[in-house]
Amino acid sequence: MGTRKVARSEVRSYVNDFETKEYLRQYYASVEGDPDEELFTPFHRKQIEFYKKHSSKWDCKTARLLEFSGEERGEIELWKFEKEGAHDWSGHFKFAVNKLENMTGDATTSLNWRDRETLLRQRITEIIGCDICQDYALSRKQDPFNVISTSHTLEVICGTLFEYKAAVKKLVSLLKPGGFLTMFADECQTFYTIGQKKWPCLYITLEQVKEALSDAGMMVVVAEHKEASMEQLQNPTTSDHKAMLFVAAQRVE
Repeated sequence: MGTRKVARSEVRSYVNDFETKEYLRQYYASVEGDPDEELFTPFHRKQIEFYKKHSSKWDCKTARLLEFSGEERGEIELWKFEKEGAHDWSGHFKFAVNKLENMTGDATTSLNWRDRETLLRQRITEIIGCDICQDYALSRKQDPFNVISTSHTLEVICGTLFEYKAAVKKLVSLLKPGGFLTMFADECQTFYTIGQKKWPCLYITLEQVKEALSDAGMMVVVAEHKEASMEQLQNPTTSDHKAMLFVAAQRVE
C-alpha cells in the first residue's frame, strides 16, 4: 500500500477542532486493560533500558515539554500545578513504576508512583509551544536538547512523506551533536478517532522512518516494531494501525 496523503486543511484543523479532554479520556484514562497494552509495553521497557544505558551522557534533572496548541499546554499546566480539572495520570504512573520498572509501588519503597509523579512535576521547567510545520518549530529560542522523545505525533501532523522527512530534520536540528531522538509511532495507520470525529494519519512504515532519520544525519541505534493483535486488525474502531514501532537514534557529531 502506498503512502496516504493527508490534506493540509485537515492537519491544521488541530488548532480549532481537536478535543483535548476527550482525547485524554479516550486514550489515557488507564493503562491496565488497554487493548494495546501488550503492544506498547515491550517498547516502553525498551525505552527505559535505552535511557539507563545512555543516561550518563546527559543531565536528566530537568525536562522541557513541547506541545502544539495552547489548550494542550494548558492541560499539562493543570496537572503540573495540581489544579482542579487536571487529568488523572495516576494509573500511568502506577503502571510505569509497578510494571515497567519492576517496583512494588508500596509506601516502603524508596520511590513509589506518587514520588515519581511529584518528581516529574518538579523537573518540568518549561512548557513550550511547538509547531513542527513552521521554519523554527518552537515558540521561543531554546538551548539544544540532549534528548528529544516524541510519541504518536509526526505521522498525524504531516501530510506527505516529504513533510515527514522535513519534520524529522527540524527535530534533529534541535538536538545537540551526539544527542538522541526516541520515537514511538503507529505503523501503517490511515486514521484514528476522537469521539465521533475521524482524524487522518500519514501511512508510514518502519523502513521509511529509518530512512527519514538517516537522511537527517541520525544513526539508528534501535528500530523495532510489533504487530497489532488479530482483534485489532480485524475490527479497527478507534484506529486502523497495523503495528507499533519504537526507534532510537543518535545525531552524528
